[in-house]
Amino acid sequence: MANIRDKDQKRTGIYTDLRKSKGKPIVYIAMLLLIIISMVITFNPKWRAKKMSRDQQQSVSAANTDPEFTKQGELIFYKSDNTQNIKIDIEVADTEPLRNRGLMYRRQMELGHGMLFIFPDEDYRSFWMKNTYLPLDIIYLDARKKIIRIHENVATLNEQPIPSDAPAQYVVEVIAGFCAIYNIRVGDVISFARI
Repeated sequence: MANIRDKDQKRTGIYTDLRKSKGKPIVYIAMLLLIIISMVITFNPKWRAKKMSRDQQQSVSAANTDPEFTKQGELIFYKSDNTQNIKIDIEVADTEPLRNRGLMYRRQMELGHGMLFIFPDEDYRSFWMKNTYLPLDIIYLDARKKIIRIHENVATLNEQPIPSDAPAQYVVEVIAGFCAIYNIRVGDVISFARI
């Protein structure tokens, strides 16, 4: 009689009838494994990187390359007696984003190249060497373009402030050793022209 009742009762679940359920646990396990594998692939950052298109990979690698020097003007250093000392090619950083980036991420720079930072007013300034791989000489100048402070051979990858010590409107960054080689001193002046 137990068998008759079991046949008459409606059952639910995976194992309602042994004949019908044969092989179903394997199907459910296989489906669960497929879901887990697809989630691992979808949310794995390494897999996503492999799926990036060739154009995307090229643009990412281009962003990580050493920025190229682009001549935007010329700058002349004059001794305090107004005799010309040395002329260099410069890039100009005259907007907030350009000033913030400065020479970050550069891996090389020639002796005759530099960057001129132009601020809208004369004020106390402070730079740092965050993400800057090149040792630099940092030259602060007042509104009359007269050198008021020089920091020579500043340590790379450093977030310590490098102050102007007096109000400055212009800053010139050149490769470390430049000021020693060309005898650049406080009191010297500059002039510059954009091209």
